[in-house]
Amino acid sequence: MALPAPARGRRLATMSVMALAVAGALALLASLRADLAYYFAADAPADLGEATELDPAALESNRYVRISGSPMASRTVHYSRLLGGSHTVFPLAGQRRVLVQVDAEGAADDRTLARREFSGRLVTVGELGGRFGAVRRFLEGVDFPVTSETYVLLADRPPGSHGWALGLAGLCLLVVLLNLLLLLRWFRPIRLERHAEA
Repeated sequence: MALPAPARGRRLATMSVMALAVAGALALLASLRADLAYYFAADAPADLGEATELDPAALESNRYVRISGSPMASRTVHYSRLLGGSHTVFPLAGQRRVLVQVDAEGAADDRTLARREFSGRLVTVGELGGRFGAVRRFLEGVDFPVTSETYVLLADRPPGSHGWALGLAGLCLLVVLLNLLLLLRWFRPIRLERHAEA
């Protein structure tokens, strides 16, 4: 009881940092919802058939699908991201609703552009956000209109490849629980025991 009280400014700063850590972890956890849902999706891809005969009603975001079609080499885009590697994007001939993205390493192999069947995660351009902006501008420049509702098939990414989302979600939950426990301990009243005089 004789100890001096902790400095108010330092205490407030510590509690603010802990609260921000909880808020940041919860926000990151919320942003992982789609990745977690895809991780628990069925292992067998839904077959969409030929690209030229796509049924718009069958297109649904965040699904594991398979599609057949011929890549259009004349409208192929190569791009790279600082932390996401290099990728190649191309439309499939005869339609304007679905683009296919493959890793640049695989695209360097001539057999990739000779493929007619691609399977992976189906998402929309809108869900990919600004990282797809350069690709969108290039395709629009070569008379291939792209909207936020245009679909992108992230080839060769089955649900099992998103195990990282489960690990990251677990880490976020650990950060939230740890900081909440520390905050609760901070506000827990100190118990004083009175010893009876002999």
